[in-house]
Amino acid sequence: PSLNAANGSPRQQRSERREACLDLLGALVHYLDLATLRVGIPQADGTLQGLSLAFLAEKAGLGRRRAERACRDLRRAGLVTVYPRAQSTGDERYRGLPAIRGVPVALFQVFGLSKWLQHERDKAVKRHRRHRRRQDAAATAAEQGRRALNGDAARQRAEAATPVAPAEAAIDTARRDTAHAALGALLGQLRGRPPD
Repeated sequence: PSLNAANGSPRQQRSERREACLDLLGALVHYLDLATLRVGIPQADGTLQGLSLAFLAEKAGLGRRRAERACRDLRRAGLVTVYPRAQSTGDERYRGLPAIRGVPVALFQVFGLSKWLQHERDKAVKRHRRHRRRQDAAATAAEQGRRALNGDAARQRAEAATPVAPAEAAIDTARRDTAHAALGALLGQLRGRPPD
């Protein structure tokens, strides 16, 4: 890939334009997801939020038109891939969303960073898997907690709905008193007090 060939002219590209391309490329690499080599901000649900060109231009310190030219040059040189996205509004209209941009492996190979890239991608994939497992475990624990609370609430509603016979209430009170006395005696023994 060559930025010089991207302008479609035998003339050399101006240094200011090359600098703009490098600035934009730096902003793209800053927001690069190493596991997928896509540019964006990862979301909690596993998707990737695309970044608008205006946002990338601001982060690169470029004006919007200059960033558009730099992005066009990077696309023509094969250093960036752009996947435009749109969302249907329902009435046969579409609303544009920030494009998902990707960086090819060839870019890192040009700079001799292919081994480093593979190492970092492996680490990123492991991080993603570990994060996914934690999310799944937290979701499972939360679901179990919800089930337990719902079961307790249903049990309490059922107990409140059925009248308790006086004999059963007396038996429950006697059981509670016996258990309370036994626990008190056990606690006293653990503390070293002689039994009554």
